[in-house]
Amino acid sequence: MMAPAFHVAQETAVWPPPPPLRELLLDADPDERQVADHLAHGELYVARSRGATAGAIVIRQTGEDTWEIMNCSVAHEYRRHGCGTALVLHALHIIRNKGARYAELGTCDASPGPMALYESCGFRISGVVKNHFTDNYPEPVWDNGVQCIDMIRMRADLLPQEGETPPTGQNL
Repeated sequence: MMAPAFHVAQETAVWPPPPPLRELLLDADPDERQVADHLAHGELYVARSRGATAGAIVIRQTGEDTWEIMNCSVAHEYRRHGCGTALVLHALHIIRNKGARYAELGTCDASPGPMALYESCGFRISGVVKNHFTDNYPEPVWDNGVQCIDMIRMRADLLPQEGETPPTGQNL
């Protein structure tokens, strides 16, 4: 079976988004207030395959030379088909073209799949925010049947060091 092709494009970032996008964004972050804030201050990019919503990513400037991936989610039927890689590499391309030096993100400590994806796209662990999910969410947050407690912070340097080549997303 041939892997689906994904087309990633910017879409209007409003709350509430249409149902397929809303479910995707809330799958990555169950706090509607946070998602609405990210959309109000960020840029939304949506991956589609044959017209179907496959994934979404929201980026936001957080510093003079830094943008953050605030939300990244892929529909279950498109996971492990290159959609997440396509979204993250597209976001890094946009962020780099805006003149930023760094891209950052935070993910759940119970998310080995997304962490591996981010590492394959050039992110490295830069820190841990202890008790982030228990201190900042009114209800427990779960990922793969495990409660999220700490936030793993990751950062990508968008200016490769001499002799390095940037990640190409071989899984596209």
